[in-house]
Amino acid sequence: MYIGRIVAVGRSGGRSFAAYRVSSRSFPNRRAEIRGRSILVSPLNPADLARNPYIAYNCIRVLDDTAVVTNGTQTDMIAERIEDGQKPFDAIALCLVAFGYERDELDTPRLAGAVKGEMAYLGIAKRGEIRVKEFRLQEGDALMVATYEKTEFEPVDLSGNSAVSLARGAFDLSFERPVCAAAALELPGPGEPGQKEGEGHEKEGVGSGFELAVYNPM
Repeated sequence: MYIGRIVAVGRSGGRSFAAYRVSSRSFPNRRAEIRGRSILVSPLNPADLARNPYIAYNCIRVLDDTAVVTNGTQTDMIAERIEDGQKPFDAIALCLVAFGYERDELDTPRLAGAVKGEMAYLGIAKRGEIRVKEFRLQEGDALMVATYEKTEFEPVDLSGNSAVSLARGAFDLSFERPVCAAAALELPGPGEPGQKEGEGHEKEGVGSGFELAVYNPM
């Protein structure tokens, strides 16, 4: 099944996480890259942006206690509103209303998620519909929303003890056309194990209160 881009939030090993996967039929030549406290998705060939301006954006941004994950440029606006003191639910709702769905040939929905402590948030802006929901995460919970087919907020089998394992887990979800993936996981508290080293094409870094990782198979 092809479901397009995937936004996921959850809690694993006592820490909350946000994860993202690019799945694409039209623009598979993309990669994810950690840039400070953000993760950027961009095409390998910049000329592709002339064909579709929606294919480059920060998919994850992290603040001191909050991680934001989306499938477009709304990531930045949501993060900035939260940084200015707005609640994640309100920031997601207002930004999805402001942006709406993507005006491409498929009317691609805009997705958004966030985690803050044990609270998680998911939102979607489709043509004719905008929904945002708040969740209290229990250990082992993980929820997702995607651009196609799975546009409801539903459980997903995703867990890991590092941002690297979560990014790889998101990439390995059993849906068609995976391209790259990214994740942000709350940093461990005092006395808890630290980060693990990445392997292969996995890369990781630290952004404020979260560890960040990407997975690029190419």
